[in-house]
Amino acid sequence: MKSNGPDDGDVWIYISETRDTKLELAHATGKRQQEVADELIAKTKKRCKPPTKEKKVTFYSDGNDQYPKAILEYYDKKTINYGQIIKEREKGKVVKKTRKIIIGKMNINDIETVNIERYNNTLRHGISRLVRKTLCFSKCKKMLDDHLDVNQCYYNFIRAHSSLTIKTEKGEKNIKRTPCMAEGITDHIWGWNKLLWYKVGLQN
Repeated sequence: MKSNGPDDGDVWIYISETRDTKLELAHATGKRQQEVADELIAKTKKRCKPPTKEKKVTFYSDGNDQYPKAILEYYDKKTINYGQIIKEREKGKVVKKTRKIIIGKMNINDIETVNIERYNNTLRHGISRLVRKTLCFSKCKKMLDDHLDVNQCYYNFIRAHSSLTIKTEKGEKNIKRTPCMAEGITDHIWGWNKLLWYKVGLQN
């Protein structure tokens, strides 16, 4: 990225997504620094129901040591489960996976990040400014952030996800769903017209 400022050079995209409903909760961009991970977790916490000791929130991530610091900064340790998976690659192929339970209790085999890796691949195929080694790369961090904001709305409200489809009886049409439908936020697939003209209520 070329910005002639502190954002010049590589910029990382940090993303949080629900595993079961595929809802993109938040994203943050910047250098590979603690403050960017903190921003992501702060946004994630703001957009989710507060966890309790009885109903904990569960996080999975790669081996980035910024995540446990950010999570413990914004969540009570007694209300979370957190596991990491570290993948070792040779010639682009995964040859070893090491899973670790960092906080709380969980089935260690449940620790996986394939869903977020698949979403990262979707982003690269759908947003030209994220395609590597092309002339389309982002040259302005603000424009990248704006593009990611629009894409988040599109992905959550407009784009039906095949894994969320509800299969019906033979002869009936299957029910396609978006992440927001799976979350119960809306009961239908939105279009661009509704998204762009939707009136958002102001909160104090």
